[in-house]
Amino acid sequence: MWGADEAIARVEDDVRRAQQRAELYPALQASIDAVRGSAVSIRRDLSVEVDAGGVLRDLRIADAALDRGGERVASEILELVAKATRTARAKTLEATTEIMGADDPIVTTIAQQLDARNAADDAPAGGPRP
Repeated sequence: MWGADEAIARVEDDVRRAQQRAELYPALQASIDAVRGSAVSIRRDLSVEVDAGGVLRDLRIADAALDRGGERVASEILELVAKATRTARAKTLEATTEIMGADDPIVTTIAQQLDARNAADDAPAGGPRP
């Protein structure tokens, strides 16, 4: 059990840390909003860019890519989006760690969420999804 002085000191410390975190949130949100992941095909005729959430923000298809047919191009684009999304997820974690500090609980939470999403992406089609 804690004494009254120790309990008050802990509460004051918790309040101070909460205020510091709150001050960092606008910078964190701006940093996450700026995250982009990109990927380019081996032939360099397809490229994609996604945001931190994996939403497609840019897609480039060179005329030469169309010679491979729609099915093949569609498949390559999906592979590129998956690769770019992984990159964006890693950048999100890096930005969060840099701004909040590696010991902040939000970093652990985001790392766990991103690991779960990556694992779900790796799961075979038709398998369980979290």
